[in-house]
Amino acid sequence: MDTTGFRINDTAYVDTYLLHQSQEFNVGKKKPLVIVCPGGGYAFTSDREAEAIALKFNSIGLHSVVLWYTTGDQVKHVPQNALIEAAQAVQYIRAQADAWLVDETKIIVCGFSAGGHLALQLATRWHDPMLSDILGVTSDHLKVDLAIAGYPLVYQDQAFEPDDLGFASSLIGKPLTANERFFGTKEPTDTIIKQMNVLHYVDEWTPPMFIWHTTEDVLVDVDHSLKLGVKLREKKRPFEMHIFEKGEHGLALGDRTTARKASHLNPHVAQWFTLCEGWLHAYIDTPD
Repeated sequence: MDTTGFRINDTAYVDTYLLHQSQEFNVGKKKPLVIVCPGGGYAFTSDREAEAIALKFNSIGLHSVVLWYTTGDQVKHVPQNALIEAAQAVQYIRAQADAWLVDETKIIVCGFSAGGHLALQLATRWHDPMLSDILGVTSDHLKVDLAIAGYPLVYQDQAFEPDDLGFASSLIGKPLTANERFFGTKEPTDTIIKQMNVLHYVDEWTPPMFIWHTTEDVLVDVDHSLKLGVKLREKKRPFEMHIFEKGEHGLALGDRTTARKASHLNPHVAQWFTLCEGWLHAYIDTPD
């Protein structure tokens, strides 16, 4: 396995988990690649939703990378900055596709919670001229072919309270307000708030999606995923969704691999990955 990784800038980097190029089987065959976006409220990036997820995708024969986008209140408007960094990661991966044996037609983004918001931003906005202009490439270099979202944040429909520090208060020495972190300003306008709502970007270019959530999630209400499903249906975009009755926010794999406490062990919810693999089959196991 190649775990060399690469830097995007001074505050963001990518860890690579590229499968060995065997000379015994699948010789020279390109494989799909999954970009994993950990959550953390856009204040930090959670280890629980990073390497373990990447290795899980490796276990079913896919390359993977973890995107450690800029957090820690090193920049304002973290989601927008993270979107640009995610697009840069796609651009770099496509440039290395031949050397890494990556199938350029099967670039997948996977995210959880705030990382789910980032994954959905990338999946719905990869063709945004803003990204291609900033990166100096055509949109086809930034294309996302499939998206996977676990308990994703989809929208923030109003400004936070002015003194709200969100998750960051106990993690960062001098945290920004939640509005500065998420919207880039202490007093976001309705237009700015709308710009961070993924639902407004779902269109005919949005790739097929796999979404899962739990009804007991109190940090990101299941309504986020349900509204996303309705929007995908309205736009006639393919998706599969699984809503589990029991389970708290942030379950990751739901097994001992990512458990930090007993309530993170949820064998029923842990089935999401097997379900996801089954969903992927129709898209990635196509004849050569």
